[in-house]
Amino acid sequence: MKKNVKQTNPIILDGFALTISDVIRIATKSNNGNYAQVIPAKSALRAVQACAEFIRKKAESGEVIYGVTTGFGSRADTAIEIDHAKELQENLLRSHATGVGEPLPVTVVRAMMVIRLNTLLQGHSGVQVKTVELLRDLLNNEIHPVVPSQGSVGASGDLCPLSHLALPLIGEGEVTIGDDMTIFPARIGLKRKKLQPIQLSYKEGIALNNGTALMTALGALAVHETKQLLQLATLSSALIFEALCARSDSYAYEPIHSVRKHDGQIHIAKWLRTLLQGSSHIDIQQSDILACITEHNKSESPWKDMQKFAEKKFKPQDAYSIRCVPQVFGAAYAALKHVEETVSNELNAAVDNPLIFLKGLHGVAWDRVVSGGNFHGEPIGMPLDYLKLAVAEIGSIVERQINKLVDSNTNDGLPSFLVNGSGLNSGLMIAQYVAASLVSENKVLVHPATADSIPTCENTEDHVSMGPIAGRQALEIIENVKKVVAIAILTGYQGVAMRKEQFSKCNIRLGKKKTPPRLAPATAKFYHEIEGCLGKSKHGKDWLSKDRYLSPEIGEILRAFPRFYEFVGKYLG
Repeated sequence: MKKNVKQTNPIILDGFALTISDVIRIATKSNNGNYAQVIPAKSALRAVQACAEFIRKKAESGEVIYGVTTGFGSRADTAIEIDHAKELQENLLRSHATGVGEPLPVTVVRAMMVIRLNTLLQGHSGVQVKTVELLRDLLNNEIHPVVPSQGSVGASGDLCPLSHLALPLIGEGEVTIGDDMTIFPARIGLKRKKLQPIQLSYKEGIALNNGTALMTALGALAVHETKQLLQLATLSSALIFEALCARSDSYAYEPIHSVRKHDGQIHIAKWLRTLLQGSSHIDIQQSDILACITEHNKSESPWKDMQKFAEKKFKPQDAYSIRCVPQVFGAAYAALKHVEETVSNELNAAVDNPLIFLKGLHGVAWDRVVSGGNFHGEPIGMPLDYLKLAVAEIGSIVERQINKLVDSNTNDGLPSFLVNGSGLNSGLMIAQYVAASLVSENKVLVHPATADSIPTCENTEDHVSMGPIAGRQALEIIENVKKVVAIAILTGYQGVAMRKEQFSKCNIRLGKKKTPPRLAPATAKFYHEIEGCLGKSKHGKDWLSKDRYLSPEIGEILRAFPRFYEFVGKYLG
């Protein structure tokens, strides 16, 4: 370990215990502006050394080993002289680093680096100790390989992006350093941090570029984002429930969920009960709202155009976008749990080829080098497609909530598009259009990437996963749904503000004590969080009374997501 590297929150890597939370700490900066450092476990370094020594002896004895003393893929029948065996490994990285497209974000690259490092530390790959130590030093010194985002078919693993990731180890390729996005030749980047490139030994090239590190990195980041986003979408839904005075039975009556027996549904219903506990907006009868509106229609008021609400019949239940949130979000929750388990397993998997098994490990009776297919991305790619669907469905039902709240035919006594003087003012009309556009964009992205396969390498690699495409699409869908949820938060905030104004004007009182309606403590605090985010003083009112430029306000809400995630996490864990 280089002495100039700060040991901030070090994470010990042994090949078997890396978690998604660890990956996030290593790939993203903490509140103090630092990445978590990594330290390979001594036991793991001993395993790496033993495996490297074994493969050295095998190679130098003249034994035929795929990718060590043979060519690759369809050239596996080509023998490689021992004098060229090391050159073979460096040529592999050079020839396979042919990616295109925008560079992957540093967050993704750092996640790839730690996942690959952890895999190598299992001692099944045959790399040298100095190789894993240099990869560690790149991470800890914030030297980030430039990795193009496009070019992997997901078998044999992420060959192209991992070759870009590995080239700086031999002083080739390109890097950035720290937060500076200036691209440097790798040798210059290493020199600036007083690091030296290495020369690859037997099998090291194929050990470095053969595996699922990109898919798994994208998966880890997507799982982390989705967990936070699902909680916030539940909170935005609760706010809209308050604005609509929704009926509580659909989430609060526990037996209705227990008889369905879906853990996700039960979990989401519990979240809603937590967030809406103490609300007296919930379950306000339409007759009470109607009385309020009728009272206002006796005079000139902003609510006089609500008379059509008086013609509506009493509805004993809410629309699906309100009533079925536990079922829809619950299905997404269940999908997320499955993907989280799969990604967690893959973080600690041996995924290159061939793999080396030394006597005494995993019940192995004698030393063996075994060719297999652990690099194939299907086990991670298919769950990522599942995650895409889950997140897209979160966005789909949230957009329907937005639509219900801005539609005067369905919002139980609020004005069209949640603005007074509808016609002169358009209010949140187009905000709903934007949400609809994002949801439809997701319908294209959600098509399963792993349903496709194009043979490669002269039909030797005749079935591939396309898993990295699924991973990139998952993150795109997440970004789109974050925007939908931001619009839902703005809409819910506006709806609650107008409902509060409505109830205040007609002096509505509830219960024996005749108290005014109140929000739940959680949603009331969230309302004030939004108020602070938007800056009430800028417009003189905390809600939209007439048309104004709203795009910056949606942006403000999006920028507040880290704060909102922390807020909702205090309630939901």
